[in-house]
Amino acid sequence: MDSVDQTIKMNNLSKELRKYGFAQSSQEAIAQAGAIYGANTDEINAELELAQLTKAQFNEIINKMQRLWIFKENTNQKIGAVADQLVKVTEKLNDLIKVISLVEMNQAVFDKKLTVLKDNVHDSFREESKPSKKDSRHVEESSAEEKVQKKLDQPIDASGIAPADVAIEKIFYCGKK
Repeated sequence: MDSVDQTIKMNNLSKELRKYGFAQSSQEAIAQAGAIYGANTDEINAELELAQLTKAQFNEIINKMQRLWIFKENTNQKIGAVADQLVKVTEKLNDLIKVISLVEMNQAVFDKKLTVLKDNVHDSFREESKPSKKDSRHVEESSAEEKVQKKLDQPIDASGIAPADVAIEKIFYCGKK
């Protein structure tokens, strides 16, 4: 195709060929017109195939593009949601790591205190097992009981009545004498 005039002539000729039934389709009519005018029919057919998109094909392409765009938007939203969840999980894991380290530190302090307490208990048990101190405690306890008994036997007011004289067993006795 050298010029616009030749293209116009070929177009008009192809219309005439279709009109009078020499060609069944427009591609066939253009091929015949190109053969009449001496143009390269292979180039013309290739250009026609590229240029001729039907309206249905065009709508199908637009529909696919719209679906791809919607898919892209949905995918971006889902990726954003997953990224947000990943950030939250990372924060929770960091919090757990901090708590675990605090528990480990507290456990170490607790173990040290427990060891000290065990040592103190063992030391006090060893001290109690010595007989001299045990006997002195027994003596102290018996002397304390005697002091309490003496206080009960002595009068505490001006009337001269001691607490042992007013014992409940003496006042409310219900048995045989």
